[in-house]
Amino acid sequence: MLGKHIRLMLIATAAGALAVAVIAAGSAGAKPSATPTIGVSFDLLNQIRKAELTGIKQYAAKKHVKILFSVANNDANQQSQQIQNFISQHVTGVIAIAQNGDQIVSSIRAANRAGIPFATIDRAPGKGGKVVAQVTGNALGDGAKVANYMCSLHRPLNVLLMVGALTDANAIGRRDGFLKAAKSCANIKVVQQLPTNWDPTTALNGVTNAFQAHPEIDGIFDPSDYLLPAVVSALKATQHFYPVGNAKHVTVVTIDGDNNGCYALRTKWIDADVATQVGKFGPSAIDAILANKAAKVVKVPGLTLSQQNYTATHSSVWGCAYGPNGFKK
Repeated sequence: MLGKHIRLMLIATAAGALAVAVIAAGSAGAKPSATPTIGVSFDLLNQIRKAELTGIKQYAAKKHVKILFSVANNDANQQSQQIQNFISQHVTGVIAIAQNGDQIVSSIRAANRAGIPFATIDRAPGKGGKVVAQVTGNALGDGAKVANYMCSLHRPLNVLLMVGALTDANAIGRRDGFLKAAKSCANIKVVQQLPTNWDPTTALNGVTNAFQAHPEIDGIFDPSDYLLPAVVSALKATQHFYPVGNAKHVTVVTIDGDNNGCYALRTKWIDADVATQVGKFGPSAIDAILANKAAKVVKVPGLTLSQQNYTATHSSVWGCAYGPNGFKK
């Protein structure tokens, strides 16, 4: 009986081993069924973020990548929790627009420990974590494009140089890019630099006061379309609101290419807008995550949209799909 029992055990073991071998052989030739999944965390969801998200979703569809999306509503702690949730789901990678560049470093480190590639777009993170890509606009280059456009008008301009937050790398880059390019143009004279902290009320009061202190101002570099409504209010309050073509028009050039900028161009009260090509941010980040190679910095150049090329170029600018109130036209 004992010998028979042993023989039955050996037969069963051999059969089990054969079954495992058959399954393994079949698996070796099969393609992985799991779809690559990327968790995307945004700081907020305004028009520019919607354009960035559209770029991510469209490219992900082409690459057969699933997207999990969350919005932190300007809450760094909430963003940290959302990214941790992505990590817990063992996503293929994470793309984030940091609400706080320093606080997001802990999330990047958590992804690093889990072996999950992490890419940042639009806003660079602080130091301390490893990202496979950092994709942003070209702040220095875009600021230079503003100065180059003003110079191309071939007339003297006394410029009010508005600056975003002095703690924001994008704001400083746009300022410095403008100043460096302006040095090569004899027609540009910066009469005042105006820090705004990206605050519309500060911008409104600052521009109004600048015209009182420097009535010779006939050019404004606004570093973001976000501040355009404040600039309009200041121009109206100081009796300087005249359309392009009027002898009293104040030349205004801005950056972003959002609905405010496109509307202002259509209605001919600003001269040009260096549009950030945000739709290209996501594809670069997705490629970096799928490749999972050494970190790279990608700076996407802006596209100058002006009164001169508006008809031919506006369809390439994300904000031109929206009306002045941010709704689809």
